[in-house]
Amino acid sequence: MEKRYKEILLTNEYGKLLEAKKKGIPAVPCLPVIYAENPITAGNEKIMAKEMDLSGYPYVLEQAEEVEEAYLEKIRCRLLGLPCEILQTKRCIVREICLDDVDKLYEIYADPSITLYMEGLYAKKDEEIAYTRDYIRYQYGIYDFGMWIIEDEQSGEVIGRAGLDLRPDREDAELGYMIRKNRQGQGLAYEVCTAILAYAKEELGFEKLFARTRKENLASVMLLKKLGFHPVCAQSETKEADNAQIEYYIALS
Repeated sequence: MEKRYKEILLTNEYGKLLEAKKKGIPAVPCLPVIYAENPITAGNEKIMAKEMDLSGYPYVLEQAEEVEEAYLEKIRCRLLGLPCEILQTKRCIVREICLDDVDKLYEIYADPSITLYMEGLYAKKDEEIAYTRDYIRYQYGIYDFGMWIIEDEQSGEVIGRAGLDLRPDREDAELGYMIRKNRQGQGLAYEVCTAILAYAKEELGFEKLFARTRKENLASVMLLKKLGFHPVCAQSETKEADNAQIEYYIALS
């Protein structure tokens, strides 16, 4: 069995896998893997399995002919280091971050209003690039979700970020969002977050999510309520009441 999906080779022939590796062609083993002239059989399966090393392949497919194109596209992006498209809305494309986005994010975060209620980027760009590289490899690569980039569907302009983050002490994920200053007030955050909630339920299997915001961040509070979130309690109380964070949750049912 051998077929191509765009630049990716899918094959169950071990010799073809080795040949692709030498040529630098991304390849995905398809089970059961065989030698072209000598397929695995019940009699020699253990011996040949030892001879064939598939440990260097991040993806191995079973029943490759039945794999959906969307999953093959995700494998392709992972192997080629491309950002996967997560979803589309009427006006936006939500996709994974890539290193080319870092400069654009610094432009967005240069507006002081962006970091008024949220953490900023690293002061040194090379540190942000290193962080982003690790985030792509480990967050997307392991969990298959995270904070994503929001693009304007028409112009391709990066207009914000939104997505889901895990916290060490929580099983449910946290919804986060940010729209650049000159695109706020257009309903984009609601449009994108509504789609992310559906994605979290239907594609990722989350039953509930939470979000946190400061009570004086009225735009964020109104957005969460419009999305269907309910307040839980105030956190991080300080002497200054305005610094309190309010946690919200939503059941995805």
